[in-house]
Amino acid sequence: MRIDDVEKRAPVGWPAGLAILLGIALRLWQYLANPSLWVDEAAVARNVLDRSAAHLFGPLDYGQVAPPGFLLGVKLSTLLFGGTEYALRLVPLLAGLAGPILLYRVAREILRPIGTIVATLLFSLAVPLIFFSANLKQYSSDVAVTLLVLAAALRIARSVFTPRSACGYALLFATLLFGSQTAVFATTAAGAALLVEAFAKRRPDRRLRLALVAGWAALVLASAFYGRSLLTPADDAYLHRFWSSGFMPRHGALAWLWIAVRNVFAGPPVRLAFDGSLHYAVPVLFVALFGIGAVALVRRSSLHGALVVGPIGLALLASAAQAFPWNPRLGLCLLPLFLLGIVAGAESVTSIGRWSSLRLAPLLLVPFGAAALLDQPPPWTPEHLRPVMQQIRARWRPGDVLWVYYGAGQAFDYYAREIPLAGEVRLATCDRADPRDLLRQVDAERGRSRVWILMAHGSGPFGFDERGMLLAYLETIGRRLDRFHAPPGDETPNRAEAALFDLSDPARLAATTAERFPLGDIPAPRTWTCYGTMSPGGPAARVMTALPGGE
Repeated sequence: MRIDDVEKRAPVGWPAGLAILLGIALRLWQYLANPSLWVDEAAVARNVLDRSAAHLFGPLDYGQVAPPGFLLGVKLSTLLFGGTEYALRLVPLLAGLAGPILLYRVAREILRPIGTIVATLLFSLAVPLIFFSANLKQYSSDVAVTLLVLAAALRIARSVFTPRSACGYALLFATLLFGSQTAVFATTAAGAALLVEAFAKRRPDRRLRLALVAGWAALVLASAFYGRSLLTPADDAYLHRFWSSGFMPRHGALAWLWIAVRNVFAGPPVRLAFDGSLHYAVPVLFVALFGIGAVALVRRSSLHGALVVGPIGLALLASAAQAFPWNPRLGLCLLPLFLLGIVAGAESVTSIGRWSSLRLAPLLLVPFGAAALLDQPPPWTPEHLRPVMQQIRARWRPGDVLWVYYGAGQAFDYYAREIPLAGEVRLATCDRADPRDLLRQVDAERGRSRVWILMAHGSGPFGFDERGMLLAYLETIGRRLDRFHAPPGDETPNRAEAALFDLSDPARLAATTAERFPLGDIPAPRTWTCYGTMSPGGPAARVMTALPGGE
């Protein structure tokens, strides 16, 4: 027996158990912190709460896309436990808690003991995996389903098929594809790898395996076509424009590929928990390690290589075919595969020649994961609207009016159910073709002595500080009486905040108008970006007209 085989069978014991427990604890910490629903979560929540279970099988409102299995699970949770944030996030949490266990089970099949511990620990510490484990989006369940596919494929490779077991695996994969649209990548790679292996090794059950893989192929095609049917023409136009950078271009594909893979490890310069990136230092090191690890896995075992590298390659092909936008957040299901790849790369490098004694070298990867987590530690509370609305209600007086910036509209609709305000509420609409339109909307409150302005989410399209413009205008025509945001330390442009203005002073009101207020450099019209979450009341006709390729 080879040394590598002996090492793989060696127990990893309590260190792996501690790594798993750490991952579970961090995910529970984020969940129990109970942050407010941010804009994308609120849009999903509105779909789940406002629709019957049967209506969750069709296209969703507000530009949202999610697999029906995930939505039905969330719906069941709300029927059992109510429409609270805890109930809405229960399905992602359960998937997130299963993640470290599933990653460990896969890693111990393809990595050495030290590598298994390191991969499990890096997975447990990964910021986006912790964040989305307590977030009302399907990304956490996508990760769990991908790992389940890999674990099942590895078990199938060790098994001898019977008709009964083949039917069981067919049912399992049908359920997984029902619960995750991105499972098509792992399922396709697993089916192809298992089929090639069965005929290459002339397994006695190869015909049964062929039938199973044929069934999987039919399920994958059905899942892909069904997922495509969930997109309305408007959804399709919006997603292709919004995620345009995620589609591999015909020219400059290599440069695009470098940036795409680098962003998995480094991401954009502004670090956000929900951008899907690991935010590791020295990303070029990890890109190189992944490349080395991919080659090493393929050489060591074609099956293992196909299971780890295959889904990533298929996602890239889908991006080139304009069928799937490559983005660290949308492709979070691939993140465990990248982690397995870099650890395999570290194992491979330290096994060359005189470095063979450096079996513990993969542990050097752990500080990168720990540093990324310490740089932006949990719990994360983006767009923490609930405490802001609670403060507004505590300071509310008869005759007050609330003016809601459209970026806060989705979350406001959700929280208005539990934090109602006895007064007038105005929900602004998104334009993004003429910034003055927002000023015209707030001008309707001229003459009132107490006007609350509630804001959350982005400060405007493509770098234009729309929220800053709005507040500057209100400071000019009125007198600010109060202002606060949550949490107190949040200085991001997406933060939830409220300001109270007195707009009844004639002298201040005469200072300027929406038409005369200086705006500086006005961005090009971006009306199409008002689609989806930015139109909490539904998109206006001008937005729909702009989607296919207008302004």
